[in-house]
Amino acid sequence: MKFLDGINVTYVKKDEKSTLSKILNELSKYKTKLAFKPLNNELYGEFRIEFYAPIEGFPTIKLTGLIVTDEPIEWLMTKDDQSAMAIEKILHVVDTEILELDTARPIPVVILEQSKVYAVVNEELTKDFTINQLVNSALERLFEVYFDKKFIPDEYEIQIHSELTDYFV
Repeated sequence: MKFLDGINVTYVKKDEKSTLSKILNELSKYKTKLAFKPLNNELYGEFRIEFYAPIEGFPTIKLTGLIVTDEPIEWLMTKDDQSAMAIEKILHVVDTEILELDTARPIPVVILEQSKVYAVVNEELTKDFTINQLVNSALERLFEVYFDKKFIPDEYEIQIHSELTDYFV
């Protein structure tokens, strides 16, 4: 997989925004160092979305694994192309996930890992997309696959937090 771009996105369902504001205002009245952050769900979310282009087809399985090596930093530094990493050590797979694939979509595959979304793009369908269109397509796929809901952009307030590196591309 080839990394294309990464951005941070926050969304809130418009009919829930005032309730969220009231809760945050009420909490700010208390003198505490505790922080409040809603869980990511279909009403509110704060994600980093990373866009990737497939190299040899679209991924269909996600593996989470562990490798034993005496010098982990040295070992990792010798792997120049981590997207095509040859692993000569034993990989202990601790988790697997079958990925939902729909090649007719602008974002055929999404993978959610805590607050990070890996979005694999269909380059033929997205070649003229703006970053806003890519984000909306990624959120549509995320909602469908992980929340079992339909994402309707007009029902959400979406903020895209660009990174400094985006300005130099």
